[in-house]
Amino acid sequence: MLGRRTRRRLAASARRAAGCGPRPSRHTVLLHERAAAVKEELLEIALVLEHAGDLDASWISETRKLLTDGCDSPLYNRDIHVSELWATLYYLRVGREPAGKFPVLAPG
Repeated sequence: MLGRRTRRRLAASARRAAGCGPRPSRHTVLLHERAAAVKEELLEIALVLEHAGDLDASWISETRKLLTDGCDSPLYNRDIHVSELWATLYYLRVGREPAGKFPVLAPG
């Protein structure tokens, strides 16, 4: 699941989604307005897939679901609230950060 070929294919999927124009095709179910709203994040995911060497299997799985699952991805299913798209992208960003990168705020 973590092979280079799989990662390259997912990176290409992220770039295709990010590069969609405003005119939807009758041959795709991608929600173009949502993809356009998160274009930078999709391009960032593509770069991570191509260059990071230590991605967790769950991160790859969640990325695959976001980019390819027509039923459960907020990029494809209008019945899934757009907030789920932002939550998924947040999870993907936090999930690949090294431990300790985010500061722990002490109470008080």
